[in-house]
Amino acid sequence: MNERSPVDLDVPSLEETIARQFSLPEAPTVCAGIVSQSPPISFSRLTNDRPQPGRSLPPRPEEAFVFQIPLVMCPDSDVRYSGASFNEATSCIPGHSYLFDLRTGPTRRLDFPFDNIRLYLSQSTLEEFAYQKGRRRIGGLMQRGFGASDPVLFRLSQTLQTILEQTDTASSLLIDYIALAFCEHVVVRYSDTSTPNRARRAELAPWQMRRVNEFFEVHLQDNPSILDLAGQCGLSASYFSEAFKQTTGLTPHQWLLKHRIERAKTQLRDTDESLATIASNCGFFDQSHFSRVFSRHEGCGPRDWRQHNRGR
Repeated sequence: MNERSPVDLDVPSLEETIARQFSLPEAPTVCAGIVSQSPPISFSRLTNDRPQPGRSLPPRPEEAFVFQIPLVMCPDSDVRYSGASFNEATSCIPGHSYLFDLRTGPTRRLDFPFDNIRLYLSQSTLEEFAYQKGRRRIGGLMQRGFGASDPVLFRLSQTLQTILEQTDTASSLLIDYIALAFCEHVVVRYSDTSTPNRARRAELAPWQMRRVNEFFEVHLQDNPSILDLAGQCGLSASYFSEAFKQTTGLTPHQWLLKHRIERAKTQLRDTDESLATIASNCGFFDQSHFSRVFSRHEGCGPRDWRQHNRGR
């Protein structure tokens, strides 16, 4: 976690602000900056396992949207906008998505347990993303009624649930890739325009792949973002992610793991370094993370792989 300077000590973090809004002890949060000029997308988990009287605090009014995806049933969230009651049925059902416009000051009751994934997207981020994808300006997001089944957002939320349980070891590339998928789905399903993408070449040129591979080699121990990689190619994050997958058949996160595994195999075969040292040298969070990823890719743990491949 980054340390704050003395002048920032009284400024709450995004995670603290969201936790305070819902009277929660914590609200694990990760962010993805997939466009360069607009606020990052954020994903949070809101778990209220100690219901209490009262309502959530209204968020600061802004041109932004929040999707809440319940992980458990909540019989009555009693949603209100700017203090006014909301008359539609407000039971929150797992597998459904619930869209909130933050300009309207939505609040909910806190005397029922709930467990939600909160997905935040600003209007300016939405517009910049849509522009990069070749669509007209998107005036906002709409949902018919309150809540609707959305298997895509539910699956993304289940993946985020795992990530938010260990935010300190979260991969920026994986979070960014989820954010791009989230934006694409939202624009297609919830925007007020259906203008298709411009036809465009969706592959990286050889020089761009060389730049990306060189960047990976230098920054293998780091936690790069989609914007870091896209910047090497002079592309937007959305275009880069799409073109990279078309070119390699892998996501940037999968490609980075592949590079790390290959470097680890070289060190396992050619050196006597400990597994913990190799894990650190190759950009894994710790030896346990290294062993899990290596076993998933190679079918055996790094110790067994070393025994069978030493001297080859």
